Amino acid sequence: MNTDSITLAKKINSQFLDFKQQKQFSNIAKLLTYALQVNSSHYNQQIFGYIPQIFREIELSKAPNRIEKQELYIGEPVIYKIYYPAEKKMYGLPFFYIFCYLKNNSGRLNVYFQSAHPQYKNLSLDDYDLSKEKISFEGCVSAFNDDDISVISISDPGQFIPGFTSSYYVGSAEVNFVQLISKVLENICNLSGISPNETLLFGSSAGSFGALLSSTYFAQKVNVLAVNSQIFLQNRGRLMKFFFGFSEQKKLLAEFGNQISCVHRFQQKLNSIPNIYILANINDHLYQRNFDFYQMYLSRFTKKGGENQSVFDSYYGINGHGRPETSSLKAKIRIAREILTMKSTMD
Repeated sequence: MNTDSITLAKKINSQFLDFKQQKQFSNIAKLLTYALQVNSSHYNQQIFGYIPQIFREIELSKAPNRIEKQELYIGEPVIYKIYYPAEKKMYGLPFFYIFCYLKNNSGRLNVYFQSAHPQYKNLSLDDYDLSKEKISFEGCVSAFNDDDISVISISDPGQFIPGFTSSYYVGSAEVNFVQLISKVLENICNLSGISPNETLLFGSSAGSFGALLSSTYFAQKVNVLAVNSQIFLQNRGRLMKFFFGFSEQKKLLAEFGNQISCVHRFQQKLNSIPNIYILANINDHLYQRNFDFYQMYLSRFTKKGGENQSVFDSYYGINGHGRPETSSLKAKIRIAREILTMKSTMD
């Protein structure tokens, strides 16, 4: 790194320390946006460290699925710690986190659902705390750029069940996690004036499972980009036995179908039908399941006058589970948003 770059990094670090001391979180967000453009990732990591922890944490201990107007911060990233209703717990945890950056004069929102990753197998319930600096927020860094798209990132507490990489957002017998998430998101949209029609839910793998299921609980149409989605989980006996106490598929679908199967949920009578963009890895065993799900969506929701947008797209990923490389995925997110938020021309 040359002398000019080192000098710039030192200047950014000095500004960051000043803003942090004065708790000027909006200015920290602007400085981070600038640093990501002009500074190396190595220096940014040294300066900012664990990014979520440098912003305000808002703990919602009352009415857990409702954020009040005074708790909404525009132009300032915040972390919400949201408790489950009626003092319920999910696998020993009474709360979950979301990252929220609602930008000034923003009418669009991207919501990122955390993907599964093998590194989470070594985590435990004790690690599910911001102070441990191990909680991932998918898409968090992408929030700090020059466009006007607001960003929310859902942290999947199931990542912290020892031995599992994700809860796949299925929740538990007591908590319908994706339904709760949809209410939180809808509440934020209503308070901020962002239309659900301009909201894109994005997820890959387990994250896309959460995004698809959450979308069906909104009162108004939202949009989903699902990458290599799991689609259904009733066949994952070990997971189902842990989450619900039994693994019999017919019983699982009868009692918890809306939480464990996108196919089951999308065959129900829904208040609002999401627009969907399915992006599938042609080299993965999930490809055919994704296509079958897409065809089912078409048969149910794209009849004449339905005004539902839908796309099935493919990519050549690694042999096995994988998703497009970063730059290609960013482009797909932009493309999906542009396509799905257009008014349908169907008549």
